Amino acid sequence: MDELSLEDVSDIRGTLALFSHLFDNGEVADLGRVFTEDAVIKLTRGAGRSVRGLPAIGEFALSLRPHGPDHQTLDTHVFVDGDGVVRARSRYLAVLPDGSVHNGDYLDVLRRTPQGWRIGLRVSVPRYPLAKGISG
Repeated sequence: MDELSLEDVSDIRGTLALFSHLFDNGEVADLGRVFTEDAVIKLTRGAGRSVRGLPAIGEFALSLRPHGPDHQTLDTHVFVDGDGVVRARSRYLAVLPDGSVHNGDYLDVLRRTPQGWRIGLRVSVPRYPLAKGISG
């Protein structure tokens, strides 16, 4: 794919915005509106962790309730890379139950499905506070 239409970009932004609403509210039955069935979430904070497949992503979302972070997705840049892969880079803010804030970047690979644009890979890269072993 060489270019994205304005409709594609709008649809992708809508998918990315929907993530926080569904994930944070434990609406796991609807996570297929955001992720592909075989999606992978890679968490790079601390020792790191990968969550593979829609059922595991739903279990992960539920494991954080009721005291998980409240995610805000902002400053999204959607683009097609040199290999024709559709990507998005977003900044996130996560308000923790104690009121502290964690932030970072979501690096997403998106795929167009018959149901619309979905995240196939999400890499979560923390910024602040820095995890042990990560220097600025």
